[in-house]
Amino acid sequence: PVESDGTAAWGRSTEYSKASIEYYSKKWFEYPYAMAINVASNIGGMEYPGIVFCGFQAKGGGLWGVTDHELGHNWFPMIVGSNERLHGWMDEGFNTFINGLSSAAFNEGEYKGGPLNMQQVGPRLTNQKMEPILSTPAGMKEGNIGSLLYFKPAVGLTLLRNQILGEERFDLAFKTYIQRWAFKNPTPEDFFRTIENVAGKNLNWFWRGRFIHNWQLDQAVKEVKYVNDDPAKGVLITIDNLEKMPMPVVLDIKTVSGKTTRVKLPVEVWERNTSWTFKAPVTEAVESVTLDPDKALPDINPANNTGKPAEKKGY
Repeated sequence: PVESDGTAAWGRSTEYSKASIEYYSKKWFEYPYAMAINVASNIGGMEYPGIVFCGFQAKGGGLWGVTDHELGHNWFPMIVGSNERLHGWMDEGFNTFINGLSSAAFNEGEYKGGPLNMQQVGPRLTNQKMEPILSTPAGMKEGNIGSLLYFKPAVGLTLLRNQILGEERFDLAFKTYIQRWAFKNPTPEDFFRTIENVAGKNLNWFWRGRFIHNWQLDQAVKEVKYVNDDPAKGVLITIDNLEKMPMPVVLDIKTVSGKTTRVKLPVEVWERNTSWTFKAPVTEAVESVTLDPDKALPDINPANNTGKPAEKKGY
């Protein structure tokens, strides 16, 4: 439509469509259709194999976002044919996740968003009145569908990629899942098994807490003290896991000289414990200890994420 034209709007729609399809084809699985059509329409967005409909009033980043999302559905659930009526998160959630990677890559990050503050979204996504992700869409409160089908699964995959497996390991596993289940009908269990099989890591704790249940995360700094009351002999740090959801630990230790030392602990420290004490690799007085300094984990209570040694003379 003429009212949709212009370089700030649908004048770039072909550029957006081309970039989206090329990115997903190279990153995950080659686009299987002979053509791709994007229609400026009177609906917000809707997807079908090889043809999508996006709002005729969309412009700029909004038009990129809806175009990329609707075309992304060619991979989920058109290529990987999960049952969206039973497992809507394997459709919308997976698509929302790959949209974030595509947006970061498009035109050198033209529409790239800033890093997500997981501590801000954590309480909302694990609200105890909300159903688990593995609920069927028909069994969810309508107001929860946006979170449970789209946002929370995408955040979960982002956590898995960035905080647990690492980008290279995750991307290989996710790509293998798409390739193994292209034009087939996987269940959640097929997805879980494939990721674990390719990544070579037991993730049952993650699927259980994040997808099967709606468990919350609350890591805390319990105590910071020096070995034999002497900073030169090292510092002992005790951390707690106060809720059911375990996650790896990232902790920054800032000493009085201004130096910051980062410590990373695997999720396995919580396998048999809700409290863990370790000797940190510092040999001077500590100014502060901070859990999750990058705000990369959905911790529901960041107020207990910091600590310092009890004040004593001479330090």
